Amino acid sequence: MLDRVMQRMDRHLFGTQYFHGGRATAELNIRGWALIYNFAPSNPMTVKKHLGKKSPAERLNGFSYQDNWLENLLVSASLQGVRASP
Repeated sequence: MLDRVMQRMDRHLFGTQYFHGGRATAELNIRGWALIYNFAPSNPMTVKKHLGKKSPAERLNGFSYQDNWLENLLVSASLQGVRASP
């Protein structure tokens, strides 16, 4: 499974001509790619296989905040989805 993710990352890096600019821009590039990869919806066969869970983040968390994947990304990235410890 990790090989598939790394192949997609390698394709992304190749498409963006690897790391242009400084270290900070390279880190932001990879972080942005990882966020989109984790929250973008999977194809319909994968959703069916995972009992309706649409994205890797939803499969990991077991729930989603909204039906729209972009709203889920924004809520999770803004830390509004953090639950307080009991």
